[in-house]
Amino acid sequence: MKRRINSTGRVKILRSSFEISMLEAEIGEPLKAKASLELSEYEFPDTASVVIEAYHRSSGQRFDCGTVAKLSIPSVLVLNQVDHSGSVLFRIKVIDNDKMPGMLLASAERISPKSSDGDAGRKSLFPVIYRDLDYEVWKVEIVPDNRPLLILNNALPEIKYKLKSNPLIQGFLLPAALRVVLEELIRDSDGDGDESESWREEWKDYCKSELGIADNPPDMGGSEDDKSDWIDRVVRGFCRKFKLVKNIKNMQD
Repeated sequence: MKRRINSTGRVKILRSSFEISMLEAEIGEPLKAKASLELSEYEFPDTASVVIEAYHRSSGQRFDCGTVAKLSIPSVLVLNQVDHSGSVLFRIKVIDNDKMPGMLLASAERISPKSSDGDAGRKSLFPVIYRDLDYEVWKVEIVPDNRPLLILNNALPEIKYKLKSNPLIQGFLLPAALRVVLEELIRDSDGDGDESESWREEWKDYCKSELGIADNPPDMGGSEDDKSDWIDRVVRGFCRKFKLVKNIKNMQD
């Protein structure tokens, strides 16, 4: 097969070679995941070590998964050392044990897992996940390695269904969450061109194509009034598109 090699000379493990999924976990239990990996198409040394790492912000956990020739991936990855209040990302590493012990031969970075309900991870513009938020009902998480996430407290299992079906919950929660993302989008509207920050371009495209906002967000030098006006127009466009007020009125009739 044709190998992809990045600027460091390291082989990039293709997304088609692995699958990582989050599993259902009871309230109070650590997060859990399941992983599968196929490396037979690569020309790695049989004795090279394979490692899967899970991380959220500054917390992380490493799982030794045997060697290329003898993979031994745990049946369940119990993430009891990873902060469970937000999204979890993964990386896969193949590490040399022979010619240059410790040298990183290949990796897959910033892996977003599939969710426990089967939603692939994740092409949704604004994915929803469920975590232990203690006393918070919801929050928005924006970290450099991932697109914005709407996190709901998993102690309120009914909120998952009400967010999909209850216009009142939608009307109170979604526009407020949207504002959080838009404020971050304006905070660095130019971005830095990094692949991990491509969510900004996705959101700009969404605002234009779906919400009818012709102009890009004001840059950092713009006035506060211009920034507030742009955010207000996007939120109004969102509420109009999804008929939030009308749906709430119909719910009351």
